[in-house]
Amino acid sequence: MARGFTECLFPEKHLLSFFFENQERFNIKTLKKQLASYQNALKEDAVYGFDKISSFQRNSMIENDIPFVSRNGQMYLPFMGVLFEKCAMGEDVVKERFAPGSQLLFLLFLYENDSYTKLEAAKRLQVLPMAISRASKQLLEKGLIEEKKQGTGIVMTVSVKDRRELYEKARKYLINPIQGVMYLPNGKVDSSAPASGEFSLSQRSELGYPKYVEYALYKDLPFFKELVGVDPDLNYEADIVRVQKWKYDPVMLSCNGQVDPVSLICTFEDTNDERIHKCLKDVKEEIWNWQII
Repeated sequence: MARGFTECLFPEKHLLSFFFENQERFNIKTLKKQLASYQNALKEDAVYGFDKISSFQRNSMIENDIPFVSRNGQMYLPFMGVLFEKCAMGEDVVKERFAPGSQLLFLLFLYENDSYTKLEAAKRLQVLPMAISRASKQLLEKGLIEEKKQGTGIVMTVSVKDRRELYEKARKYLINPIQGVMYLPNGKVDSSAPASGEFSLSQRSELGYPKYVEYALYKDLPFFKELVGVDPDLNYEADIVRVQKWKYDPVMLSCNGQVDPVSLICTFEDTNDERIHKCLKDVKEEIWNWQII
């Protein structure tokens, strides 16, 4: 949410600017919805203001026609003009978030062993060695791992061995693993799919039972290719389940039929529900003792 607003006066133009102080993450859909609410309520043109933005954030807001200004020389005011300085946030300031493969590899280190060769990690996560090389490069750049040549292979080792410290060091890079969701009749989902969303949270905290049973599956599974979802707003004789399509395979990190705690927390990054935030505190404590099966 915006932390404050100010009036901007231009010749023949009056704007309200809503500023976000020191906020490096934001959700484009939420920004767009809030902007429409501000403009409808205040009957004025409104823009967002930021301390600094990345080029990805800048391009996403332009694509969604969201007016903005930032203190690092960026401006998009379609009703007045556009001004960009050379780069949106300098590379030394950008805190680029994880690619899905990088997050998967990081979580393997967080939950399991301090060291892996690239070949061992590829076998453990059931991906190609090239995918591990790409992921390890990003972890290396962020100071989360170190690499050392050993014989014909390369050993990757975490930069800090304390799980809490490692998690805090990486937390700002974490992504929401959900690519999309679909609804299916109960019985269509394999029993190996781990529970996720509010359904998983209700089994791990005091949160009440949700409207839908919810599972997570990897988005590239052949299972999805010819599958047609159902409309949850229509009435069906069979029960309906909600399926999250993840950017990486949730089964690789699951335990006892549940998605891993860090990924679960990330799926709720945009929620404002205080009940959920309270329950996620319980889930966070699972991180330090999570055992992948």
